[in-house]
Amino acid sequence: MPTLTAADLDQAAARIAPTLTEPERAAWASIAAGYSRGLVAKNTQQLVDEALRSLPDHGTRPAVDVRLPGRIARALPDWAHRTRIDLSHKPSTQLAVAAEVLRRWGWQQKPHKLRDWRGRRCICGAICTTVDGLGIGSVDSAHQAAGYVLLELRARNWNALVGDWNQRVCRTAEQAIELVTASHHRALAAGH
Repeated sequence: MPTLTAADLDQAAARIAPTLTEPERAAWASIAAGYSRGLVAKNTQQLVDEALRSLPDHGTRPAVDVRLPGRIARALPDWAHRTRIDLSHKPSTQLAVAAEVLRRWGWQQKPHKLRDWRGRRCICGAICTTVDGLGIGSVDSAHQAAGYVLLELRARNWNALVGDWNQRVCRTAEQAIELVTASHHRALAAGH
């Protein structure tokens, strides 16, 4: 049985309409007129606002589809993961991917050690992995991304570096992921 699409239904209605008599057309027009007024219950500005709110955080550009390797491959060197290089990604995209790296591959507490033997990364290591390992963005945009992490830390009254925050004894993986995600939102708000 063929599936019915909106286009097929529209064409079928167009084929039927010319065969109607004048009284039937008038009756159909009065029925259709009643429905057309009730179809849209919002004004144009409300529809535009709703459409803009439904845009994804990254704008009209599609989300980055990053297929992260599994448990064994995450401990391999970054050059083994590089499948594509795209320098056009902004710091906000790098931060979103870095948060996903921390979420999937794990977070480790030693600062400025890009990965441990199990493949877990520190915050800076996750940002570096987006460039060196996954080919997303450039070194300059990674620097900007790290700057947004530092700005987020400054907003939280932390005056030291990212690595110092990362190695603090009371830190958890959830806090690290939340920090990178908040930095991602900060970069989006700044247009980066």
